[in-house]
Amino acid sequence: MTLDYGDFTRASNIIHWLQGGALLTLGAAEAWSLDNKGKKIAQAASLALAAFGAAMLVTMLALPGGWSLEQLSLALQARRGFHLFIAFSCLFCAAGLSRFMYESFGRGFWRAVFLILLALTGTLYFAMAWRVNEEAWRQVLVWHSAIGFTLLLAVAVKTADVFLGRRALRLAWAVLLLMAGLQLVTYREASEAFAPHLVTLESAPVVPPPAALKNERITDKKRPAN
Repeated sequence: MTLDYGDFTRASNIIHWLQGGALLTLGAAEAWSLDNKGKKIAQAASLALAAFGAAMLVTMLALPGGWSLEQLSLALQARRGFHLFIAFSCLFCAAGLSRFMYESFGRGFWRAVFLILLALTGTLYFAMAWRVNEEAWRQVLVWHSAIGFTLLLAVAVKTADVFLGRRALRLAWAVLLLMAGLQLVTYREASEAFAPHLVTLESAPVVPPPAALKNERITDKKRPAN
């Protein structure tokens, strides 16, 4: 069974596009709801959020996994940082379903769960830099810190809107979601992010132990001259 490390890069790019698509869909639905009433668009956006999350897991199974759970397990052992993408998949699915429950039944509990899950998603972006090779560490840290900060700011704005109910806050919430989505869809993983490292080992010269050197000197002293 052979692992193609290029599949890790391709999977990462696709998953970033899916995450961006999910936030763009959610942001567009929130912007539409500013001047329109009705639950259908909000419910559809919530289900789309969950569907994007499920698609992330399918991408993991298709590319690094080669449609094999056994190969996916080996791929995750080779690149343990990819467990973060499984966490993202679960968070997006759960966030979408909790928001759907809120839009369907109007219970504040589900809205709180949705915002908590979205905040956890934003926090998780700050850990993304530790899943790649050192060559790509700085680029990943800068990009994903910006994404995480934007998403956490969006959650903070939406939380304030829950208590204050201002149109300006709802607009800012939609804009921040769209910004985070654009950041994700424009991100491109560096080719060296998941490339295997070649390590060259050089053996040190063999040095005889001190006892052997001492015995050799004694032998030289006892040897008769010609």
